[in-house]
Amino acid sequence: MWAWPPPRPVRTSEFACAELPEGESYHRLGRTSRFRWWTTPLTLAVFAVLAFFLWMAILLSVTIVAIIGGSGLAPESVTISTIAELAFGLLSSALFIPIVLFLVRVVQWRRIGSLLSVEGRLRWGWLARCTVVAVFPVALCAAAFLPLAKALHPGLVPSEATGGTEVFAAAMTVIVLLVPFQSAAEELTMRGLLMQLVGAIGARSGERGGGSAVSRVLRSPGPAILASGTLFAALYLATHPDEVWTTAALAVMGLGTAWLTWRTGGLEAAVGLHVVNSLVQFTLCVFEGRMEQIGTGLVVGSGLPLGAGSPLILLLTLVQVGLYTLVVVWLANRRGVRRRSAEVPAAAPRLRGRFA
Repeated sequence: MWAWPPPRPVRTSEFACAELPEGESYHRLGRTSRFRWWTTPLTLAVFAVLAFFLWMAILLSVTIVAIIGGSGLAPESVTISTIAELAFGLLSSALFIPIVLFLVRVVQWRRIGSLLSVEGRLRWGWLARCTVVAVFPVALCAAAFLPLAKALHPGLVPSEATGGTEVFAAAMTVIVLLVPFQSAAEELTMRGLLMQLVGAIGARSGERGGGSAVSRVLRSPGPAILASGTLFAALYLATHPDEVWTTAALAVMGLGTAWLTWRTGGLEAAVGLHVVNSLVQFTLCVFEGRMEQIGTGLVVGSGLPLGAGSPLILLLTLVQVGLYTLVVVWLANRRGVRRRSAEVPAAAPRLRGRFA
């Protein structure tokens, strides 16, 4: 006889999705009981196929719109077209959210919550705190950019914004509504799916080959942080080989958010910084009359601030990420934010005596 209340029944169906692995860091949550050696390559292959079809659908939609209405646009409709491209570009990035969730739930056959944090859910309170914390360093660097640009690179200072209040309001409405989803999609893909794919490769210490030096290295957070933090910068460098400073800034941002994801046990810190930073940078793009740069959607490096190709952007990124990391780590320590998944408690002891 079990002590009351009885333990929850264990789901033994072979179709049940895998639970969170016990006592693991965030980057290891992808190595569940259903993980096999082919899980990582299969996930990458399906992701490539789905991303290809998404990209083709985007190109087809843009082509159809251009054929139907492109040649007949009146001069006053150009701004409307630019705002529509802005919304289309942000939405196309946000569509990676269902792709990533499909890969986790169907291909890897584990709970979607395991992609969000070590607690198997999105920690909304922690996300809100991280978002508030991100406001100060992002606003500080944005405010420092213009005077520093005037002093160091006079040619980088933008001219006055054009378009009027109505255009600015329409563009800001699109940005505020869609940027959170666009930012979340990039973090789910880079700091979420990619980090856990790399982190799941190394065998556990009790598994076959788990005691080798290679497995110990692969189990460590280093490879997962390095891969998920630098891939975006590598893609940008491949398409913009002359933008060394911008690539370095992207690498700093990626590595910082990847480390925070591991350190805090979830995506909340990375998403909070990404959302606030994107809102500020995209707002600057609209204010400076560079709204069309945001609407490129899947093009790597869209929405970068004016002067992104100079050492100034690297300096500001280092300050921004450094300040944010210090405050978030301090706050996580103070609030006791969980860094590892929970251990399953042992079964309750049987009752002894007349009720046994």
